[in-house]
Amino acid sequence: MLPKIENWILNRNLLLSCFLLFASPLQAQTDLATSNQAVIQLMQNGAAAMHDGKAGDAESYFRQAVANAPDLPDAYLGLGMSELREGKTGEAEQALFRAVEIAPQLAGAHMFLGIAQYQMNKMDAAIASLEQEVNAQPQNVEALTWLGIVELGAGYPDRATGPLDRAAALSPRDPNVLDYRGRAHSLVAEESYRALTALDPDSWRVHRALGEIYSASKQYEEAVVEFRKAIDKQPNSADLYEAIGDEYQHLSRSVDASRAYEMELKLSPHNPIALYNLGKIQVQSGAAERGVALLRQALEANARPAPANYFLALGLAQTGHPEEAATTLEKCLTENPSDYIKRGAYFQLARLYKMMNRKEDAEHAVSELTKLKDAAAKPGHVNDETQ
Repeated sequence: MLPKIENWILNRNLLLSCFLLFASPLQAQTDLATSNQAVIQLMQNGAAAMHDGKAGDAESYFRQAVANAPDLPDAYLGLGMSELREGKTGEAEQALFRAVEIAPQLAGAHMFLGIAQYQMNKMDAAIASLEQEVNAQPQNVEALTWLGIVELGAGYPDRATGPLDRAAALSPRDPNVLDYRGRAHSLVAEESYRALTALDPDSWRVHRALGEIYSASKQYEEAVVEFRKAIDKQPNSADLYEAIGDEYQHLSRSVDASRAYEMELKLSPHNPIALYNLGKIQVQSGAAERGVALLRQALEANARPAPANYFLALGLAQTGHPEEAATTLEKCLTENPSDYIKRGAYFQLARLYKMMNRKEDAEHAVSELTKLKDAAAKPGHVNDETQ
């Protein structure tokens, strides 16, 4: 069942960041919009009060600015922002509407008007206002994010994905953007799967979708069951064998995983992912010579270089080629590996350098490994075990 997005609580952190973002430009725009020094001072005081979180004081300053300069759009923008911060959405809508009426291109005005309209449950009006802001400022992450939020609130997750994808491209580490983008895509996927199930509840596509859902929630045994059902109905799909092979790896069933990847290779010869997975499993299970051969083929077929080189190096070390193993690990570290691979690479390098009497290199590897471990132990560190 789809969640009732219209009942979601307004993201106050995002709203606060918007207020802070536009507080300083208010002052800058006013310097150009009026020569009245008293009004300029009122605007500066209002912007400072907004920045300090004193919305009531800010409203008073901006209201005085409006009284002294009734045609100044920046004053109405500041007044609307302060009223919105205080929860006076109806009054904020009026002030912000006046701002865009005087200056349709005023940065931020349409966005805050849209936010006020959203809080008043005027969804169509809010979408229209935010679209105007995005059209005027296509690189504005806050406007794109709010447009996505309102589209979600209006029950249009398919329309929300566009602006949220654009916001994520512009600000890939913004937690607000990532949160709402994930919700939008999840809802679109749920709608698609529900429609797919209605068409044929026993189709291989439905079983694959269920397998992916189980896998995402780390229910690997259940995922295997669904992928097996999908394979029974679609036995010539290389992707399905790759998917079930991955689940077998999660369950440490290396023999079953190898069989699945072997089938993937039969259906998709020279597949770099299948070659990599098979080679990695062989190295890990003690069949290093075959693993080395498979991993070399995987690299030739353009497998992800960092993890492929890491496991190739492990296989080379196991088969008595320490110099080549060390060189391969050094290369791996230049290929933007995950922290998991970095830690493993430095650990292995320290051991190999010591074996080759390269004392300074060994000490450097130990030092780098210690730094990575210390960073991983810090609060908030994301444990990356991507291979």
